[in-house]
Amino acid sequence: MYFTEEQKERANAVPIADILSREHEEVERSGNECRWKRHRSVTFRGNRWYRHSEQVGSHAIDFMQEFFGMNFPEAVTYLLNGETEQVIQGKKHITPEQGKVTGQRNVAEQKKVKEQRKQPEPNLEAPKQLVIPEKNDTMKRVYAYLMQKRYIDRDILSFFAKRGTLYESKEHHNAVFVGVDKNGEPKHIHKKGTYSEGGSFRINEEGSDPCYGFGYAGTGNRLYVFEAPIDFLSFLTLYPKDWQKHSYIVLNGVAEHAMLQMLCDYPQIDTVSFCLDYDPAGIENSYRLAEIAKERYPKIKLERLMSVNKDWNEDLKAKNGEKPIPGREHPKIVECWAWCEQLKQVAENIDMKYATDEYLKRYHYGMYQALKQGTDVKYLEEAFDGDGMLLSGIAVRIMEKYGREMAYEATAGKILDNLCNRYRPHKDKGNLKTRITSLQKAFEEVMECYPKNENASREDKEILVKKCMSLTMECIRTHIFVAEKMQSQRMEGGMEQKCSQ
Repeated sequence: MYFTEEQKERANAVPIADILSREHEEVERSGNECRWKRHRSVTFRGNRWYRHSEQVGSHAIDFMQEFFGMNFPEAVTYLLNGETEQVIQGKKHITPEQGKVTGQRNVAEQKKVKEQRKQPEPNLEAPKQLVIPEKNDTMKRVYAYLMQKRYIDRDILSFFAKRGTLYESKEHHNAVFVGVDKNGEPKHIHKKGTYSEGGSFRINEEGSDPCYGFGYAGTGNRLYVFEAPIDFLSFLTLYPKDWQKHSYIVLNGVAEHAMLQMLCDYPQIDTVSFCLDYDPAGIENSYRLAEIAKERYPKIKLERLMSVNKDWNEDLKAKNGEKPIPGREHPKIVECWAWCEQLKQVAENIDMKYATDEYLKRYHYGMYQALKQGTDVKYLEEAFDGDGMLLSGIAVRIMEKYGREMAYEATAGKILDNLCNRYRPHKDKGNLKTRITSLQKAFEEVMECYPKNENASREDKEILVKKCMSLTMECIRTHIFVAEKMQSQRMEGGMEQKCSQ
């Protein structure tokens, strides 16, 4: 498809807020920008966005490609409300020479876009000076709210009040949480409403440095990471023993900057405990933040602490007799384990004589053809109730076979448990086309390295096992996508049937 420069400019000029509104996505204010609630590392202003977790950003077209799985023509057409490529004299006509030039231009443009997206976050305007809200003479409202409504211990509140990092604002009586640097200088202000009626008010003060947040630096080697100040204070109330030995940081969201600043400022920290919400978003961001910390500090130890309910304050509410909001496991992780339990039984019942490349080809072909039929539930069920399960089972048996030859203790159960533990939902994105492409690539890589005879070297066998593991993981991801699609279509069908009654 060929789009004019004017069309591309108009598409890229679409505000990100308009796109998210159109897709019924929730956003919230974050200083002088907005934040996407579903992907909390994404902030935006106008038609520009930035993904802090990946340190990339650009405009509207890239936004659709990055987060909605669209290719370039699909993204432009979507942003232009259905307007398609340039048409000349009622039909599209491109000569071979024009096609060659267009192809060269497209390659150059794609390279340019990739380079732009690697650039640092754009400085959209001059940074604003942080203004510290004026303190109220008392903290009656803050204490009343945090103790009576949130059940936080008075001694914990008094500790931070004496340090000056928690106080009540004079103008609106908000709870003010101050993030300071290692010299005690205020760098970040988070305000939380103390009124129990109506919507919950919270905002980061303009001029706040995202590299800092409300917290505490101890002398020990452990850092606890939280999403919000009340989560942190609730955790201390629940587990007060020797808490001042350790360090704590509040992200005021899920961006990694404050966590990395703590690791930089306090080099004695060698263990990070992620204490984010027990819900799908919190689970995804715990994995994402752990990867970021490990990449920057390879020797660091990582762990995830889970509340019983949605977050630590909900646990505190339950302890005080109030009905809490329950926690939620990530649906993709639940589906991963459930399918792998079935797959264990299938793999164990497959005779080892079928653990060959010929049977891989047979079941891959059947599954691939079913998936290519489209997103109809009938074909998706067919893809994974039969050939998809058998393809995965054969791949697992091949890993067992060659693992044993290399003296590994590799059973189907252990292999699949290992894969489930390695599954990361925050990396499992994309549409059906993406899944099919990834699955096909993984299958081709297995075929390329499959030994031609029984005298394969140990190195060749190890490569095959790794490629089979990648293929099985792609089968798991594709099954999870299919399961979600089937569930969605069934729900839509149920709603249509209900509405027609």
